Amino acid sequence: MNLTDPSQNLEKYKSLLRQKLKENESVDAQSVEKAIKFGENAHEGQYRKTGDPYFVHPLRVALSAIEYNLDTNTIISSLLHDSVEDTEGEKEKKKIQRQITKLFGETVSALVNALTKVRENQNLTLYKIFQLGNIDFRVILVKLLDRLDNLSDLSFLPRDKQRRICQETIAIYAEVAQGLGLIDIEEELRDRVFKTLYPHSYKATSNKLVSFYKERKRAILGIIKRIENNTPAGLIISISPQYKQPQEYLFNRREIDRVLNGIIVETHSTIDCYNVLGCIHTSFRSIPQSIYDYISNPRANGWRGLTTKVIINGERIQIFIVTRDFQEENRKGILTLLNEGVYQSENYKEFLNLYLEVASDNIRIDDVFRYSKSKTIQTLTPAGDIIELRYGATILDFAFMVHTELGLKSIGGVIDNVRYPRGKILEDGMMVKVLTSDTVVADESWINEVVMPKSRKEIIKYLNQN
Repeated sequence: MNLTDPSQNLEKYKSLLRQKLKENESVDAQSVEKAIKFGENAHEGQYRKTGDPYFVHPLRVALSAIEYNLDTNTIISSLLHDSVEDTEGEKEKKKIQRQITKLFGETVSALVNALTKVRENQNLTLYKIFQLGNIDFRVILVKLLDRLDNLSDLSFLPRDKQRRICQETIAIYAEVAQGLGLIDIEEELRDRVFKTLYPHSYKATSNKLVSFYKERKRAILGIIKRIENNTPAGLIISISPQYKQPQEYLFNRREIDRVLNGIIVETHSTIDCYNVLGCIHTSFRSIPQSIYDYISNPRANGWRGLTTKVIINGERIQIFIVTRDFQEENRKGILTLLNEGVYQSENYKEFLNLYLEVASDNIRIDDVFRYSKSKTIQTLTPAGDIIELRYGATILDFAFMVHTELGLKSIGGVIDNVRYPRGKILEDGMMVKVLTSDTVVADESWINEVVMPKSRKEIIKYLNQN
């Protein structure tokens, strides 16, 4: 139970927000102040399960938005994101929405509308968020910050509701954060879910990792020292170990047998990354088929760098080679775009389209979850465009990911001048030319030839229409 005076908490967070506004000259403090008053009035008489006035929650979400250096409209949307939803009656909801449009503009109004839940229809709620998210990332970011803050109060809810929220968080929001390169937010979401669902297991896992780290610290420092000794001076800025975190064991009950996830090597420039890779491979034995160039071909979530696995002191070690700029951007993902005033990017469009499918009756959240967690491969069109697919994907999957009509007309493909049927399973790095025919007709057997959610959805949609 909250032992502090609820009104004190409200004043505390308003004071914190106003202080942050003074420190950030790029934000229109006057407009945010107007939003504070509007939001407080909209939530007057409403309380959280914690006993706090409800408006404490939007204030905390807005504080997170400022911490991420987001723009005025995003901060205002954070303050108002529940103002329509928590208003009783459709007539009143429309009135509040009109007032938001009049006072804060169309952009804020659209963001708030997308963030307003459709009661009794989770799919439509998600659809609204990801539909706008395709053209304005800010709506997704506010939703992630909203979910992150709600998790902090989860212990005040009934156990069954805690489990439902945690399941949804892991199946959707943590995966979305990862896909958009928001690694810090993803890790925090998983961490809070683990603490809530399995507090005893979380504590035991944390203690075991700490104990294992103490045992392995000397050996890990020895590995880092060998990398330093086998790389010319001035080529590397820093070498830092990347340790396993408790949330990695949320749904993984296997015995903890290692504490090191890998080693991050930061360099001054892109060319230095390749030079470091060469030094490492000439000094240590590399693991076959473990070298990936994500500088030339970035991952779908924008991650850039080189990765390899080598044997050092008898241990298999994964190494991530990045520039300092890459490392910062790899952790921030779309935040780097948002801070530049860019709210849309083709690089993330296919990923966000995948989550739009959650709203379809033809696909389950579980399908999206399995796809997100599966190993991925990168394939190429003849024009050199990268098509990222789930491990086990076929030429037919490839065709559908390029374009729906291409998939429906596909009869196979050509790889390295060899013709293959559409069910051919693809491998990393393959360049595929899709072959089509106007006489081909999709049937139910095609569903067994695909693994991508989009492919399955488009085939089912076609069969239902014909």
